[in-house]
Formats: sequence, structure tokens, C-alpha cells
Amino acid sequence: MRHEHEGEQVTAMLRMLRKVCFFKALTPREINQILAIARLRRYKTGAAVFMKEDIGSHFFIVKCGRIKIFTAIGAEKKKTFAYLKKGDFFGEMSLLGGKVRSASAEAVEDSELLVISKKNFKALIRQSPDFTLKLLYTLADRLNRSDKEIESMLFHNILGRLAGAIMALAGNKSAALKTAGQTNPLRMSLNQNELAEYMGTTRVPVCRAINTLKRSGVIDYKRGELTVLDMDKLRSISGNSAVRTPRSPVHAHA
Repeated sequence: MRHEHEGEQVTAMLRMLRKVCFFKALTPREINQILAIARLRRYKTGAAVFMKEDIGSHFFIVKCGRIKIFTAIGAEKKKTFAYLKKGDFFGEMSLLGGKVRSASAEAVEDSELLVISKKNFKALIRQSPDFTLKLLYTLADRLNRSDKEIESMLFHNILGRLAGAIMALAGNKSAALKTAGQTNPLRMSLNQNELAEYMGTTRVPVCRAINTLKRSGVIDYKRGELTVLDMDKLRSISGNSAVRTPRSPVHAHA
């Protein structure tokens, strides 16, 4: 009975991973290869997965829950690089290049992670060309998005950065961004601290910018719930000519 139960768990995991963008290009054999070398770890809300400057020893895939990748800026300020959801991976950078983590990772809600050791991760890269190509494509996409974020921080004012952050976080939360003519406003739970950390600033200027967007009729914000009322105007303020729903997080992660 125990072996039957384990077999059912593996089958269910295989079905789940096949629905995730990163794994769609892999064959069932390659996914089974990943499952064979991965270990499941559970993290409670607020638990640290690893800290910046830790020695990198594992690669992580989010099975369920939500993980925040961030770094501290001084004593009071944080910069959030991404919120990771089911199917996203992280921890690759210190295994591929650097030896220490470039950022910290923390469970924002109860989460389960598939964990692969550094040795097995490198073996997987050598043995599975499809996995390696998908990894490279995703890293290139993250680098491109990171470049755009740097450009935004250099050339956009706080209002433009806030508009861009709202759009990016909406995508990371799997909200369906719609083009002009949308009938249902986009809603998401989002507190001001999350926005401030994502933008690498403090809560006060974010609060002021939110009030400006509210007065302009672009968004509504009440008790931690943000509603986008005018997507076209939000897009224009952010400086984006088109809405992009991020398939993977900004920044190559730790």
C-alpha cells in the first residue's frame, strides 16, 4: 500500500509539473528524472529559505505557496526582486557562478519546495539538454526584465515606477491583465509595504503616489485591496506600450 501511495504522489506531481510553463518543454522522462533527485521541504509563513551571503548548496522549485526574493538596503529598507509562485525556480545563480547567495528568500505563505542538491543540479544540466535550454531561456528573460527595471528606476518618477510595479505584481500574482475594453476591473490584495519593497523605496512616497493615482481615477485602494480602474492610463503612466504578464520573475535569483 505504501508503494502504491508513493506512486500516486509521483503521478500527481508529474501532472502538476506538466502544467507549469517551465516544464512544458520537458519530456515525462526528464520530469521523472527531476523528481527522482528532488526532496520535498515545507516552510511556514515567514520562514527563511536562505539568507544573503549564505553558501549556495541547493536549487529550488516552488511546488506550492509563495516565496519572496529580497535584499536589505540599510537598516530599514528592503528591495523585493520577485514573488515566486508554483513552478517558479530560484537559487541557481550561486550554483552556476557565484558561491554565495546574492539575495534572501522567505516564505510569504506556507510553501512546499522541491529541493535539488548542487551536485545533482549540475548533473541534470549535463544530462538534460532540454532542461538546460529552458533554464537559459528563463535566465535570459529575467535579465531582460531586470534591465527594464533598472531603466525604470533611472528614468521614471515615483508615479511611473508605481504604475509599473502594479502591473508587474499583477502578473506575478497570476492576475489576468486585459487590454482596453476590459469589462471586469483587475483586483488584487496588495499592501503598501509590498509595493515599497518591490520598488526599493519607503512606504511614505508610495502612499502619496497611490493617492495621486486614486484622485486621477486610475486605481482604487481600500484596506489592502487594489483595483485597477483604467488600465490604458496605468500603462501610459508606467511608460509601457503594451501589457506584459511576466512568465517568470525579474532578476536572476540568488
